[in-house]
Amino acid sequence: MRLYGLPYIISALLAGCFPSSNAVDAQVRSAQRASIFRATATWRLSAANWSRSTPAMRDAAYRFCIARHGADSTCFHEQDYSLIAANHAETNARRAVRSKSDASFFDAIRSRPEAFDEARRYCFSVYRDAGAQDARMLGPCLSSATGSDFFSIIPVS
Repeated sequence: MRLYGLPYIISALLAGCFPSSNAVDAQVRSAQRASIFRATATWRLSAANWSRSTPAMRDAAYRFCIARHGADSTCFHEQDYSLIAANHAETNARRAVRSKSDASFFDAIRSRPEAFDEARRYCFSVYRDAGAQDARMLGPCLSSATGSDFFSIIPVS
């Protein structure tokens, strides 16, 4: 007995099980409009090559959140905060290499700029190995390379 129509039937059944990419794109746009961090066009992005990909990275991160956490805005917020922090760390590292600062940890970056390059390589290697979807680790990873306190653990007086 031949089952010529079986692949078609299975495809039709599976199509109803997963949201369409258009529906997910609409959810992504809606969640980004509702974000306290607003559109990426308002963000101060670094001049680094990878920073030009921030809007696409944010889209992928929001898709990840929707797939794993549904409409839970905590995931969206964490993605945004992490991408902003990663860009901020990149900007700080570039600024430290170019100019003198009162911050001693910037002196360390200035004396060994290749160390930040290695940290960036490591952070993005882990991000890519995990599927380049969840950007929440980029902020803490790159922030630690500049000596900043991503989680605000150390009290500021």
